[in-house]
Amino acid sequence: MKQVTAAVRDELVAGYESGLGVYELARKHGLHRYTVAQHLTTAGVVMRRTITDDEKTKARALYLSSASFAEIGRQLKRDPATVKKMGLPHG
Repeated sequence: MKQVTAAVRDELVAGYESGLGVYELARKHGLHRYTVAQHLTTAGVVMRRTITDDEKTKARALYLSSASFAEIGRQLKRDPATVKKMGLPHG
């Protein structure tokens, strides 16, 4: 695990608890997503669950209304890469 200062760990925890995702925090701090997750877990943060059925339903509706993965991600507060993995219908 990459060494980070206590201040950076505090920023990771605060960012995650305010709704930022692991991918977003990783980009912001120049860390790998796995490293961010490890630091959060070590700090005692309870990681959010996977995508809920309600989120999938909302994402599907947004996708069918021509919203981009980026827009769906913004609305769900999820990374667009996570949205792409949701198995949304084609076309």
